[in-house]
Amino acid sequence: MKYSRFKLYRKERSQRGATALESVMAVTILFLIVFAMLQVYKWCVTEQICQYSAFYASKSLALGFEPELSLRAARVAGIAMSGRSVGAGENDEYAAENYMVYGDGSGVRYEYWHQSSASGSPSLHVYGKYTDDDVVALVRMENDQLLNKSFSSLFSISRNPVPSSRVYTNNYAKTLLEE
Repeated sequence: MKYSRFKLYRKERSQRGATALESVMAVTILFLIVFAMLQVYKWCVTEQICQYSAFYASKSLALGFEPELSLRAARVAGIAMSGRSVGAGENDEYAAENYMVYGDGSGVRYEYWHQSSASGSPSLHVYGKYTDDDVVALVRMENDQLLNKSFSSLFSISRNPVPSSRVYTNNYAKTLLEE
């Protein structure tokens, strides 16, 4: 009788090891899926902020504001993806207002503003121009590390995505001034 109990105990013990291994594998796959979703979420939010910022630049150019002021509005709309505050102080609302009024002379700076993309660090680029009947605004976040390098290599992604947005708007200022 004792022998059969010992044999039964031994069998259960080996099954517990298999269950632990299966659990570790399942949790690993679950973590991979969760962190992949977080990476995609970060990219989507950056893309949305680019869209919002380009919309503001396009809208202010279409309404006849000076191009420099319009690009300031786009930069302020993109503060959420501009990195840490270098010279803005602690209150982002006050810094945004100050930057809109005084421009670069206000002392408001964020980490990713006015950087060259050649340095390899993230930089926020804002462009706006008038075409024949339209206004075009482009906002682009270059060199932002959206995907973790180990995640990218796991899925054979060689280049990081570059979130950008281009918005075309009717040039309302030109239409109103012609009448």
